[in-house]
Amino acid sequence: MNTRLIIKNATALGISGFVAKAITAVVGIVVTRYLGPAAYGDYSAANAYVGTIILFAELGISQYMVQEGSRNLAVLPRYFGSTLLVKTTLCVVCYLLMLVLMFPAGYSSTVKTLIVIAGLGVCFNALNQSVYNYYQAVQKLYLAAWFQFLTTFLIAVLTVIVLMAGLGVVEITFTHLLTYVIISVLLYLALRKEVKPEFQIRGLSTTIKKALPFGIHRIFYYMFAQLSILVLSLITTNVDVGIYSAAYKLILILIFIPSLMTSAVYPVLYQLGVSDTSKHRDIVEKMFKVLAAVGIAGSTLIFVLAEPLVVWLYDGKFNDSVPILMIVTWLLAFECMSFALGDVLTTTNRQWQRTVIQGCALAILFALIVALYPSLGIYGAAYAVILVEGFIFLCYYIIVRKNVYKIRLLRQLPATGIAALIMGLCAWALQSYHPILAAAAAGSVFVVLIVALDKDFRKIGRYAAAQALQLLHIKK
Repeated sequence: MNTRLIIKNATALGISGFVAKAITAVVGIVVTRYLGPAAYGDYSAANAYVGTIILFAELGISQYMVQEGSRNLAVLPRYFGSTLLVKTTLCVVCYLLMLVLMFPAGYSSTVKTLIVIAGLGVCFNALNQSVYNYYQAVQKLYLAAWFQFLTTFLIAVLTVIVLMAGLGVVEITFTHLLTYVIISVLLYLALRKEVKPEFQIRGLSTTIKKALPFGIHRIFYYMFAQLSILVLSLITTNVDVGIYSAAYKLILILIFIPSLMTSAVYPVLYQLGVSDTSKHRDIVEKMFKVLAAVGIAGSTLIFVLAEPLVVWLYDGKFNDSVPILMIVTWLLAFECMSFALGDVLTTTNRQWQRTVIQGCALAILFALIVALYPSLGIYGAAYAVILVEGFIFLCYYIIVRKNVYKIRLLRQLPATGIAALIMGLCAWALQSYHPILAAAAAGSVFVVLIVALDKDFRKIGRYAAAQALQLLHIKK
């Protein structure tokens, strides 16, 4: 295990991911305020539509490439070539499906125009993602982090130019397409001397078959994230879609946290999953503890400060989103806790079990949204998302306990629960202040408490303090 490389990858991912998501959040909030509920509803509907269909361009071959390439770098050029060949073909098919299916869906002319532009953009981005998976397999995630940050930065700059020019939602969508094309060219230039993909038709069907568990799970997982907006776009007004999306997408922005925190150790988990079950369990339990602390603390803060946060972020234009945010914020907590357990199944060759759970969850979510909407409206979609996330966590926990190893989770949660409760009370007492100040003060209380109550977090705290002191020493 190359600890130094893992730390380098994790640091690069952490810094670039945090900065990129911060930029994305700021730009997303500005765009939401600029467009208003109706236009933002059109924008969200188009993105949910193309984001769902493009999922079928990924049959899991990229993730399978990471698994096999991590174990044997010699086979990586062949898997990388297969990935590019399959995804290019499927991207063309998916784009044609977007254009055909948007007519019976009954979307407005504005949404159809957005679909045409955004559809091309997501196709280019899908190919770019395969390159990032290649970097993950060779443990050069710091390069992927750089390109992903550059993508976010270019979109932000181009979007600001569009907003300053007073243009509309179509031009905002075009900035994404232009950025993805530019990044595709840069990735080609970066890779042409590093790896030569091997495009082999022989054995391709076998590769796709082995990759399907990853692909189907990915389709189910990301479709789950988009489904509530997609269904609402078909059964309610664009204003309602805008109100729901303004809250829901705030939480989706934060869902990058568990994947960011686990990406750097994925290759190691794949190796330990077949060689050392005890070490594998220890790493997963530590991951769960940290992810649970981040997720529960984040959800608690947003729940308590939902009203001042929405009023401040959206300048009073989306106040109806406050109750939605108070519900969907718990998606972050469940997602963080489920992620570590899902990784157990993936890295111990039980991906089909994870896929079946995600597929069942998707079907249940659709049924719940349709059933709850007549009586609860868009609130029904929010409740449905949280109920199904709880279902996913419970299923993962049961299967890991029964079929993999006796994972010890209950001992990981008491300190987090106590610290989160006290933090929530502090945030409630400070809610009359600016939400950022209230969140910072309450969050500081949580950090102090969790470090005081748990020895693992004390170790993390000492390590962080040592790194900070070292950085200060270098600067001096």
